[in-house]
Amino acid sequence: MYESMNMTRERVAAFDTDVEVADLQLGNSRLGLGVILTMAAFVGIWGVVCLIGGLASAGNFSEVWRGLLTAFTGM
Repeated sequence: MYESMNMTRERVAAFDTDVEVADLQLGNSRLGLGVILTMAAFVGIWGVVCLIGGLASAGNFSEVWRGLLTAFTGM
């Protein structure tokens, strides 16, 4: 009986491999997410400022709609 147990251990040991798990640090992913969110906020603020500037330069709402139509269609 002991011989069969030793054989089983040898068979299991033959399939044993070392697996290296990458050490993922949470700090790096939080830094990346923070940079992406900051850049997205800057782009959003820039878009709102451009929208306000465009509305301020237009004389009335018909010019705004005409400008949007021209921007979308190119005519």
